[in-house]
Amino acid sequence: PEGQSPYPGIPRMAASSDNAVNASAEGPSLRTVVCGLSLPSCVFNSSNPFATSLEDLQALDASAAGAVATRTACPGFVHDEATMKWASPDGANTINCLGYSPLPFEYYTGCLLQLSGAKPCWLSISGSAEEVGAMVREAAALAPSLPGGLAVEINLSCPNIAGKPPLAYDFDALRDYLGTVFAAGPPPPTLAVGVKTTPYFYDAQYTGAAAVLNGCPHLSFVTAINTVGNGLYVDVATEAPLLAPSCYGGLGGAAVHAIALGNVRRLRALLRPSIAVIGCGGVDSGEAAFRHLLCGASAVMVASALLHEGVGVFARVEAELRGIMASKGYSAVADFQGKLREPAAPQQRAAAPCAGLAP
Repeated sequence: PEGQSPYPGIPRMAASSDNAVNASAEGPSLRTVVCGLSLPSCVFNSSNPFATSLEDLQALDASAAGAVATRTACPGFVHDEATMKWASPDGANTINCLGYSPLPFEYYTGCLLQLSGAKPCWLSISGSAEEVGAMVREAAALAPSLPGGLAVEINLSCPNIAGKPPLAYDFDALRDYLGTVFAAGPPPPTLAVGVKTTPYFYDAQYTGAAAVLNGCPHLSFVTAINTVGNGLYVDVATEAPLLAPSCYGGLGGAAVHAIALGNVRRLRALLRPSIAVIGCGGVDSGEAAFRHLLCGASAVMVASALLHEGVGVFARVEAELRGIMASKGYSAVADFQGKLREPAAPQQRAAAPCAGLAP
């Protein structure tokens, strides 16, 4: 049964009856390689509130997920239980104004050393450029101790931090930020470093972001997308915002799936090939995962569905994805990854003459 999380404001994942790493049935392979890291499955969790504690991470490690991602650690962030909330108003989507983890970076580096080492780890971080640069260097020292490998995801995109718009929308500031992060030099080959982006909505945002990311030679991956900010759910019974008093929050789940797919496809087309794209947004089924991969994602991340089903969601999504692949004759992810079919050009038809006019 569901329990109370030991951390204020952080929900406990739904219980699951399936925690086995090898829960997958025989069939097409879901193995993938992302920025040099070998994942036994292309499906794993995103940085989210259900990856907060060591207990959460151990459950993810024991599950069928292909990797384990931590919640975002940010120096100096203070959780406010009165205003930072989370909800699932319809049992499918989620909305939250939680912000970052209440636990520090050092907590997560210690947690990773207590996992099995059987799969890669994704360490999510945020903060000032100087703070992030220091954490990247600490992660580089940690990486050789993790047999499955380590990636650091710099969260540029949280929409819930008061007075701080997501850095991923300010391209000049983002260029300077990344320059400072890597001022001490590139990360070692044993550490992959990437960023998590905001949802982009129009051409200038895609091209602006891609120009900055392509201009940073030390980035290995981009995760697209974070939640869609400034969502508002209204509780009909109380006639008030569901997240009151904060009101607005980041929306996730099936409602953002199409936006996520658009971001994955556009970024995959614009980024240099050495930058992997990880799809995140509405991955609640094998079909949703298949769409992300078809649009060019190297792997996919799960968040909202993880809450509703617990860690058993990975085995279910993977089984559904294998079923789709088998029905189409695909034996590996590479058989269809990034191979979205272009729609046929519409045939031009001669315009009919207007009634009453002589030809």
